[in-house]
Amino acid sequence: MGPNSSEALLRRRDAGTLTWRGPALMLFARAACAVGAQALVAAVLALRSSPTPWHDAEPWLPVYGTLIDAGCLALLWRLTRREGMRPFDLVGFERTRLLRDVLLGLALIPASLVFILGGVYGAGWLLYGTLTPPYLLGGLPLPAALYGVLVFPFVWGLTEQMTYNGYLVPRFRVLSGSTGLAIAVVAFAWSLQHSFMPLTFDAKFMVFRLLSSVPNSVFQTLLCLRLRRLLPLAVAHAVMDGATVLIPLLVPPSRA
Repeated sequence: MGPNSSEALLRRRDAGTLTWRGPALMLFARAACAVGAQALVAAVLALRSSPTPWHDAEPWLPVYGTLIDAGCLALLWRLTRREGMRPFDLVGFERTRLLRDVLLGLALIPASLVFILGGVYGAGWLLYGTLTPPYLLGGLPLPAALYGVLVFPFVWGLTEQMTYNGYLVPRFRVLSGSTGLAIAVVAFAWSLQHSFMPLTFDAKFMVFRLLSSVPNSVFQTLLCLRLRRLLPLAVAHAVMDGATVLIPLLVPPSRA
């Protein structure tokens, strides 16, 4: 069995190398990194005389998102090293399955969109009374937008899947002894991170971001437990995130 299997995690738990400390630190790490990265961009914009630097930093998420990933990968490296494994072991990559994993990832996109759009439309109707809730991405210079389409989603999709499905779900499952609890805790944290990406200080919008993300977060955790494969989910994640950045280039959105 691989180093991230339940059997291996149980052995490390019994040996004391896997404790609650690591998962607790990782649970809200992406949200914390998101605030720090946005603050850095806002500081740069303030130095360039922006009158509303924090607000102006919001659309730059597809660019500073890589800073969020860098922070999470650094923490994953430190935590997995304590367990005697590497961050990439969380993926369970098998070269012989690469093509099948990519094709499976593409095939998962329609089902994922059902949960994503269902969450967005449902939360939008609940909080705003409309099926077209506010949208923040867009308005980036072409080089930044291209980065957001061609680079950002692939790093983001893999890192996010490694964080929640690769690292957190298996460890909460082993440490708590409950699959249901692991899904609930991780899906909540995964959904909550969207309230800070970007951080708007708009309470209604932050609640919208949280609620709209719950269906897909639960679906993703259940699907990973079923497939026992991380790469297909990362592929689907990356393609959909790239499309999220690309669509405003083709049809500029308006913020309500």
